[in-house]
Amino acid sequence: MRGLERAGLLAAAAATAAGIMIIGACSKQVPGNAQVNRADLASYAADVTSSSVAASSSKAASIERAAVTACNAFRDAHEATVNVFNDYIDASNTNAPDQNSKADAAVAALRDTAGKVGKQLTKDVPPDVSGALQTYRDDISALADTLAHRADTDTLNGAIDKFNGTKDRTLAACRPHGR
Repeated sequence: MRGLERAGLLAAAAATAAGIMIIGACSKQVPGNAQVNRADLASYAADVTSSSVAASSSKAASIERAAVTACNAFRDAHEATVNVFNDYIDASNTNAPDQNSKADAAVAALRDTAGKVGKQLTKDVPPDVSGALQTYRDDISALADTLAHRADTDTLNGAIDKFNGTKDRTLAACRPHGR
């Protein structure tokens, strides 16, 4: 047993000596001053700036594409719906025999437009445009519901007035985007 104790003691002494030599070797200082490699620093800074600008530019382009797509879909759907709705108004004003079928067509067109606008509301559409389009979608749906219930003239005119105000704000929000 004593032999094993001596071997263990010798191994511990050897490990300690090796550790002291490693620590001693690592404690030597290297002469000189640390200096920045200006060429590498400039290249790195240019790469970081370029990547940042590219990412920012790509995000801005994505946002503008989403705004243009949403606004163009709004304009196209709105124009078609206005014509169908005005056909109903003309039939209603003259008490035409086809006013109910034109009311049904107007309700369908209003709801279709609300759906088309709603589909364009993606996360990339900027908040000012998105907010205006959401309000437009909601107000055109409310107008469709009002007409579907064949509300009295005053109630329908109130819904039309509210919708027209929303439409004007949406057109203004979309003016910088698209055609």
